[in-house]
Amino acid sequence: MQKILKITTIIDKISHYVAKISMLFLWILCFLVFSLAVALNFSLVSSKLDDFSLYCFALMILLSFSYTLKENKHVRLDLVYMRYSQKTKLWSWFVVNCFFILPFCAVIMKYGYDFAWQSYNISESSPNGGIPYYFIFKSFVVWGFFFLGLQALSEGLKALVALINPNSNLTLNL
Repeated sequence: MQKILKITTIIDKISHYVAKISMLFLWILCFLVFSLAVALNFSLVSSKLDDFSLYCFALMILLSFSYTLKENKHVRLDLVYMRYSQKTKLWSWFVVNCFFILPFCAVIMKYGYDFAWQSYNISESSPNGGIPYYFIFKSFVVWGFFFLGLQALSEGLKALVALINPNSNLTLNL
């Protein structure tokens, strides 16, 4: 059990650091939006700047998925969920993470990888601003869902530990 909890702690730390990177993209996005607003005022709009702000927004969202799951800030039907017993909540949390979120992440990662690889092979650039290396931005879809899948694995393992050993000092945000 302790090894499983060590693994979940490591995954939780990874999600925390990925969230910090996401916050960096948020600050870059704030600067870009301000720059775009000023540039628009003086009719100096650059399509590259516009594209880059869109990519920063996408990266910020994709990299924050795992932290959102870790902190239990995702969308859920709480009207039904609040009536469950603690054991039922743990079982549902285990099932949702292991049999819904993980396979979904695997599918998105597989197709996202194919799109990023195809973009790399044809040296695709942005259709609007001509930003090169478009495959880098497409690969962040794979990375975002990879980190989400890791966090779903961690949450599923924590629920399993809590089900097997109800006396453990493990706290889950259920």
